[in-house]
Amino acid sequence: MTGSVLTDAPAEQAATGADTAPVRRMVWRLTPAESPASRRSLRDRRVAVIGGDPGTAALVGAALERRGARLVEAEQHVPDIVVDLALADRLTPTAGRDWRAALLRTFTVLRHCYQSWSTETSADRLTYLAVSYLGGGMGYHPDDDIAQPLGGLWAGLAKSLHRELPNCATRILDIAPDAVADLPELVAEELCLPGLSEIGRRDGQRWVLTPESVPAAAPAVRWGGGDTLLISGGGRGIGMALARELAREFGLRVVVTGRAELPPEEGWSELTAEALQRRRAELWAEHRQGRPVADIRREITRTEATWELVGNLLSARAEGLRLDYRACDFTDPAAVRELVRQLPDLTGVIHNAGVDTPSRLPNKSDDEIAVVVSTKVDSFLHLLDAVRELPLKVFCTVGSLTGRLGGMVGQLDYAAANEGLARLGLWAQRQVGFPVMTLAWPTWDRLGLVANFSASLRYMAAMDIGDGLRHWRSELLAGSTGEVSFVGPLGRALDPVQAVSYPVVPQLPGFEETFPKIFHLGTVLEYQPHARLAGVVELDTDRAAAIGDFRLRGEPALPVSLLLESAVRGAEWVTPAHLPELVLLSIDDLSVPLALLQCERGRVRLHREVRGWEQDGQWVAEVLFRREEGGPQARMRLTYREAGAPAAPAGRAPLPGRAAADEAARATVWSAAPLLSWRGLVVPLSRWAAEGTDRITAEVRRCLPGDLWTVPEPPSSAVPVAALENILHAAVGQGVGWAGSSDQLSVTRIRLHGPEGDRVLIAGDPALGVWRVTDAGSGEAVAVVTGLVGWRG
Repeated sequence: MTGSVLTDAPAEQAATGADTAPVRRMVWRLTPAESPASRRSLRDRRVAVIGGDPGTAALVGAALERRGARLVEAEQHVPDIVVDLALADRLTPTAGRDWRAALLRTFTVLRHCYQSWSTETSADRLTYLAVSYLGGGMGYHPDDDIAQPLGGLWAGLAKSLHRELPNCATRILDIAPDAVADLPELVAEELCLPGLSEIGRRDGQRWVLTPESVPAAAPAVRWGGGDTLLISGGGRGIGMALARELAREFGLRVVVTGRAELPPEEGWSELTAEALQRRRAELWAEHRQGRPVADIRREITRTEATWELVGNLLSARAEGLRLDYRACDFTDPAAVRELVRQLPDLTGVIHNAGVDTPSRLPNKSDDEIAVVVSTKVDSFLHLLDAVRELPLKVFCTVGSLTGRLGGMVGQLDYAAANEGLARLGLWAQRQVGFPVMTLAWPTWDRLGLVANFSASLRYMAAMDIGDGLRHWRSELLAGSTGEVSFVGPLGRALDPVQAVSYPVVPQLPGFEETFPKIFHLGTVLEYQPHARLAGVVELDTDRAAAIGDFRLRGEPALPVSLLLESAVRGAEWVTPAHLPELVLLSIDDLSVPLALLQCERGRVRLHREVRGWEQDGQWVAEVLFRREEGGPQARMRLTYREAGAPAAPAGRAPLPGRAAADEAARATVWSAAPLLSWRGLVVPLSRWAAEGTDRITAEVRRCLPGDLWTVPEPPSSAVPVAALENILHAAVGQGVGWAGSSDQLSVTRIRLHGPEGDRVLIAGDPALGVWRVTDAGSGEAVAVVTGLVGWRG
């Protein structure tokens, strides 16, 4: 056994680059899912039922009509809802494998809907529901009858639709094949339920898959010089990287493959960088003879791939590695059987072949879709058929998080192929005696099938190459089974549909940064990416302890700081992912009617609207709150700056003297009974000390999330809650800025400079309405509040 660069060090300790982050190994557990209390109406919704067998489709349509829906033909009308019964035939070695007609019809229907659906702003009108037949437990229940794993094609497609159709809710309903009689009512019920997208129905229960962080098992598979490992694809990218590392460490023979025949070996030494450059020039010269540009570019791509593959093989040979190449089209079953026959010592298979041609659905042809799906799915079936009787140590398929979590814009077919692959793996494990694993990878750092690496970072941080190879090695040594996902921190391209589609658990990387945004999302009614979000947010005393801690005219009310927190988190949903990372600079022109804060029967329910736009080189968002029945609105404007750009200095000069206060502030009428009061049981209150005639100061303890929220995973705060509430308390206590019993709070600006520590110092001039907040430990500025006018008659 030769030396290895693959160590046993934990993968999350690997050094990563600026665009990479450690990933976490996640597996999926079947857990009970609650049924939401709210229901959606199907009345007058136009519904098209496609796929499946005609009899079942008719019964589903009749059940929906009984709920008030209007059935339409998908090809003649644009429906509001598409119910796709997909492919219901049982998969066997000889039947249930022809996915093309059913899947391509689905793509045809979605193309027909595309223009109308892509411009829809209502978040509660459009739905795509696909049915799969894996037993009701998505193939994860031990008693699941996995009749048709190719339903994964429709599941992967559904989970990616929101990227191109932002307001299309999706639902994947999994049932047992013997539950088809119940399907009409199950479909009707699920269409009325909001929330998680992937639901199984078995044993009278709704089920969902929940991620769990679990380390790989201890090594159980031994690899050595007598082993031969076959990799479909593998001539370049991550396949070649793994091939070299395994050949180097274990001395085994690795056979990588591709569709192209290589030039004779005696000419390989002539395939130099200079020769490649000359070949590019020759091909471009053919354009003058009329050869199309697209054709030339394809030929250049093939030429570059050949040069790269030959270079990899020569480099491996120079290193003494047992690495060979065979040409094979894995979508051809006869070619696969012949290749396997030529490898009598075959002990491991890695299905790595893949094609990704990203483009939006209207620009994607049926032929392109078929190639992408066939390369993953048909190739898997052909490989499994060829090796099912062999004593393999592992059968590993290379999947992608595009299948499990949804793909990027333009990857509907690629996501479908990868989710189909994962579900085929679950099915295959019950057919053979060797371990079958599917590894669902994120984007590798500038390696693999990534057409636009920088764009991919908007969805999730890339995985360091060394990190990925260590994970891969661990799985092969453990002989893992089932679907294993490697998840990094989610990027800024998270949208509302995706946010409510999956269980969000603390074990997910980046949970602390992502969860507060999801927690404050509320019920979305309208959404326009990078422009507008409107919906309903609701907080009650059961979840928000601060509501009972804060009082308006002696009754429980929503603290102003939590209204600001909802505004800031809501605005995060419209911040464009394509802009540089932004941080909140200030909250300006804050105006809050007191009546808006009043708690009614233990809850505060508000309509929130966020609009965002670029202005003078900055990103700006306006946030409005109102009661659902109308009335006065709270209003504020949020201004952002680019992360890393220097913020304007906060200054450490003394607060301005009282002589600078305007006449209105000096003419304050003191209120005998404050309208607002704090009990101090949740938000810590501090004593204020006078410094001279103009200045008061206090030291305030930070309000912890667990104090504010009585939920299992309390979200972190984006605004300094305790500091802001203490400033308002001081204004009330001092009687400054108050006049009569008017009910409007106004603040000119809350400038945010940096995060707060465990304790902050506040210094303020109540007459001027200027308050400075600094970290008690470092002295760094946290916030400056100006223009706290209060209530004026």
